[in-house]
Amino acid sequence: MRIDNVFDIYQNSSLGALLLNEFVISYERINKEKQSPKLERVLPVLPILFTKDIITSAKGRSNNIKGFYNVLEENKLLFDIIPLKTKNMFDKTMLSLLICSKASLLDVNFKSYIISSNLDAPRQKFSPPSAEIGDLVRMARKLGGWFANLSDVEFFMYLNLDL
Repeated sequence: MRIDNVFDIYQNSSLGALLLNEFVISYERINKEKQSPKLERVLPVLPILFTKDIITSAKGRSNNIKGFYNVLEENKLLFDIIPLKTKNMFDKTMLSLLICSKASLLDVNFKSYIISSNLDAPRQKFSPPSAEIGDLVRMARKLGGWFANLSDVEFFMYLNLDL
């Protein structure tokens, strides 16, 4: 089997489930109103996390919203393709959400489109099997904090989304 892109290896649904879980927990922890993210805020998470250049650029950036603005400024062209990647990875994102739901990590309410963490699920210390996966988990947490601080208008505008 020939692998052209190293990140193709990481683009699997179980890793996606772990990353979405970390994103939602971070989002809820940092959000001022303690709200859970809506589905539209979760959909672009995996496409962003599976873009190696964005991960590299975000490494060492501030966890506050200023860090997001710096990454966005540095990667304008990459963020322009996020809407297409979000559309192309929709099935993978939904499968990852299903895994989270079946594992009782996240509660997915498809009527209100709210994704919330399951506070009853036991939390264990996570030791990533590799540095790359550790970077992805840290970035998922950072992205959760960044998205929690964006208004709906800012979120759609910065990510160029039309959901």
